[in-house]
Amino acid sequence: WMFPEGTRSRGRGLLPLKTGAFRTAIQAGVPVVPICASNQVGTINLNRWDNGKIIIEFLDPIHLDDASRDNLRSTVNEVYELMSNKIEQLSIEAAAYH
Repeated sequence: WMFPEGTRSRGRGLLPLKTGAFRTAIQAGVPVVPICASNQVGTINLNRWDNGKIIIEFLDPIHLDDASRDNLRSTVNEVYELMSNKIEQLSIEAAAYH
């Protein structure tokens, strides 16, 4: 697993993506598979048995090639937007369970 944000956060949304994971995927000849999870900041109480729902969704694989190197930042930005929109959608769906 590689996390293209390159760091951890306190769960307050998707951080900007870095290019390292994408460069590695190009070098290895493998696709990038974005994984998105609903945002549960402020809704999970760890001392409860039933904390609500978290929805995780695997998006379609994104195939990169050597041509992708030329406009890598643009590709990374497109993946960021795709993931950000999906996380927002999943968060709305998960909030309906509370």
